[in-house]
Amino acid sequence: MEDEVVATQEDNGAVTGINRLQVALSRQDLDAQWQCRVRSPALSSPLVANLRIDVHVKPTNVTLTGLDTAVTEGTAVVVYCVADGARPAAAITWYNDSSPLQKSAVETTQLQPEDEAEVVEQSDGTFSTRSRLIFTLNRHDHRRYITCRAGNTVTDDLQHKPVQASQLLRVEYAPTVAVSPENVTVNETMDVLIFCTYDANPVTLTSVQWFKDDVEIIINGPHKYEGATIDQPALLLKKATRDDAGAYSCRLTNAVGTGHSENVAFISVQYPAEVRLVMEPELPVNELERPNITLNCQVSSGYPPVLLGVRWYLDGELLKELPDCPLNETITSFSMYDEDLCDVDPSKLLLEYVGRSFQGNYSCEGMNAAGWGPPSEVETLVIYYPPGNTTLTYEPDVVVKDGPLTLTCGVSDVGQPAVTQYRWTRNGHVIPEISDAQWNVSQVTLNYQANYSCTPVNEAGEGETATIEIEVFAEPTFIERLPLTSGALSDAADATKLSCRAECYPLCQIDWFRNGIPIRESPMYTVVDSFVPENIKFNQHQSVKSSLSFNMRMWSQAKLDPIADTANYTCITTDNVVGDGVSSTTFFTVEYAPTTAIIDNPTIEVEEGSIVGQLECSASSYPLANYYWQHNHQIIGNGPRLTLDYGLSRDRTGEYSCIAHNQHGNTSAKAFINVVFKPECSITLREMEGKTRLICEVHANPKLVDFMWMLNNATLTTDIVHMGLQSVLTIDGPAPTSGIYYCHANNSVGFGTPCEISVEGGLLAKLGDENIIIIAIIAAAIVVILVVCIVLLVICRRQRTDDKYNPAATMEQREK
Repeated sequence: MEDEVVATQEDNGAVTGINRLQVALSRQDLDAQWQCRVRSPALSSPLVANLRIDVHVKPTNVTLTGLDTAVTEGTAVVVYCVADGARPAAAITWYNDSSPLQKSAVETTQLQPEDEAEVVEQSDGTFSTRSRLIFTLNRHDHRRYITCRAGNTVTDDLQHKPVQASQLLRVEYAPTVAVSPENVTVNETMDVLIFCTYDANPVTLTSVQWFKDDVEIIINGPHKYEGATIDQPALLLKKATRDDAGAYSCRLTNAVGTGHSENVAFISVQYPAEVRLVMEPELPVNELERPNITLNCQVSSGYPPVLLGVRWYLDGELLKELPDCPLNETITSFSMYDEDLCDVDPSKLLLEYVGRSFQGNYSCEGMNAAGWGPPSEVETLVIYYPPGNTTLTYEPDVVVKDGPLTLTCGVSDVGQPAVTQYRWTRNGHVIPEISDAQWNVSQVTLNYQANYSCTPVNEAGEGETATIEIEVFAEPTFIERLPLTSGALSDAADATKLSCRAECYPLCQIDWFRNGIPIRESPMYTVVDSFVPENIKFNQHQSVKSSLSFNMRMWSQAKLDPIADTANYTCITTDNVVGDGVSSTTFFTVEYAPTTAIIDNPTIEVEEGSIVGQLECSASSYPLANYYWQHNHQIIGNGPRLTLDYGLSRDRTGEYSCIAHNQHGNTSAKAFINVVFKPECSITLREMEGKTRLICEVHANPKLVDFMWMLNNATLTTDIVHMGLQSVLTIDGPAPTSGIYYCHANNSVGFGTPCEISVEGGLLAKLGDENIIIIAIIAAAIVVILVVCIVLLVICRRQRTDDKYNPAATMEQREK
């Protein structure tokens, strides 16, 4: 320790002394107190000044704890670093080998000497700094050093190295796996060795697994695979096949865990290509379009899938090998080749402007890096083309109206595909309903006399068109025949005419006959023939119409005789080339109106309720008469017989008329039917001139009636007067004898039901049932009459009121 003293004289004579002490401070001077004492003779005691110096020192040591054993990868560890003996406090920095660690993982605490927990250990006034490091270890930390460095201003100012402590990291981790080589290409039947390398701690494996396309490979013995053990993880694939191609990977396991290879080994197994033939565009194609066809030889299986050469075959014969270069094994130095086909894609063959000659069975076989493969399945090239060489025929050779007709459209080349339909035209108009090769007509009409054409059609298009003209003939046939019966009135003058019309082509002639004898040039007849052209609308060919007219002025008395002039008239046609002549006959009679009508039973009397039966009427006429019956001006029946098969009532009495008629007139006959019935009586009582009279009235047919009166059971014979259908019984005095009076009436039919009346003391005590009914009817009739009168009275009053207030109507009525 060295000191230096300096004295200075002041102006006032005083002396100022300065003592400088230079000393090297050390750790022992921590918290030490320095004292400066000044002694002078002038002082009775020394002057004292104290000084405390803050001494800074670097850390004395660093302690690292927390990494005493091996740690599994992925485990979070806590490491403590404590730096002691530093003033000021030390700063701690962490390193993984030489790389500083993130501050976010570090937690630092300063321990002051005053800290009660640290008093004993930090008695010299230095600081103890503790830092905690939390981090997760991985496989890359294995065998690295973790270092804790402590420094403060002392180490910085003096440029001393920080105080540090280090510890070796031991990390256990699962295998990190890789396979090699990553790409292997072999031909079928070759062996393949795939390596499985790894990095792991511990390095000892517990299992080895191999996968193909992520599916575990089951290794059962040495036949297919070898290796794949914990001592030799590599996999040996023996005699590879196309099915062995794929992505291979391995999985290794140690005591820590399992690791799968981060890459794959892709094994490509080359084998000859199996191909299929595809044609573009889609088949079939149309020859008329003159298309191009591309044949594609596509690889359906095989590796590599790229064809280096293709052999093309047509119907089993080699058509072409591509590429067409001298290097091909089938081409010698003396062969010709096409330079344009040398540098081409051999999997495509272009057929240009194909036609029917290109049709056939095509196939191909391909060559890849593994060699030639088998030939493809055969594909047929189908070329569509239209039919050719069309002919149109018909039979029979002579076509007759109403006969059959068959038109046949024939082709010598049916085309591809075969003809599917035929287009027929008649006079240029398409017949859509006919599409077959034959057009069958069961009954020829005049419409079939026309120009015909047929065109065969298939999917490729239309073939050639054939045409033909057909003429329709007609054998003699009547269009208008003679009626089976005919006739005329005897005085028909010249209106009588017979005619017939015959269709025939070629045209024919019509002749007339009477009872089989030809009618030649006779003055009694006139024959007129006319030509009628064809009428397609009504299907009528050319025809001849012939009319036979009667020249009545040449007849006897210019009239027809009903007997002599009744005859058979016949018109007959001549033959033509397609048929025999035809004839038509009519039975001609002289016609007249009905005459002399007769009813077989003109007068009939029948009792009411009885059945008459039939009335029959007849008359002479031609044509035969038609009949109808009338009664009370109403038609009650038709035909020559009137059937009355029901019981007749009395109101059917009367006259019945039979009318016979035809188109020339009518006549009639009458019959009378008389319906008879027993008398029906009623009794009325009247007071006349002071006398009581009982009047018995009857309804009967016949009207000749006999009466008989009775009082109770006694017959009365006096005071009785009969007057036709009435009988009057006069009872003397105003008070007649009481009792029941009976009236009995009978005619030729028989006795009717008696009627009665009861008389008491001159008064009507009791009437018979029939009289009561009659009285009730009369009373009802009187009531109805009164109601009608009242209604009429009201209407009349209203009418008068309307007339009173409607002068215009009154004037109009007056004007009318």
